[in-house]
Amino acid sequence: MAKYGVLMFVATFLLAVTFQQVSALKCWRCSSDASTAAFCDDPFSQDIITEQQRRWSYVDCSYPPGTGSYPFNQQQAQTRAVCKKMKQTINDRVVISRSCAWEDVSAPPNQCINAQTPSYIQTEFCETCTTDGCNGASQYGPAVAMVLLMALVAKLLAW
Repeated sequence: MAKYGVLMFVATFLLAVTFQQVSALKCWRCSSDASTAAFCDDPFSQDIITEQQRRWSYVDCSYPPGTGSYPFNQQQAQTRAVCKKMKQTINDRVVISRSCAWEDVSAPPNQCINAQTPSYIQTEFCETCTTDGCNGASQYGPAVAMVLLMALVAKLLAW
């Protein structure tokens, strides 16, 4: 019986830690054409990021540019912070950029592909997302870990 108590404690603790509410959205901000941002290219490579690059490139995107709080006014209340990844050809050179952006709350994830650009810029891919670091490398999130943990607990309880 003590085994079940320990398992329930661990599961409850992990559930609480995994799903704590955080209001800040963190996104990668970089461009593959910068001399110190080779990690920004496709595929995104966190393995070669220095700690200084991580501090400058993994940023809080919670506040609209030029404001100190969110929402600042009614118009901003209709928008949300998102992480954005774009692949563009600029003067015959492919550039991958990752950034923070603000979009209408009802906009589809690929709405940014329709943005107007000068003739020397061709947007091949543009997508937004709303989870921390989602515009970087694909990564298994806390929800997947929680599902795996619950499957393990169920298996242990079935013995």
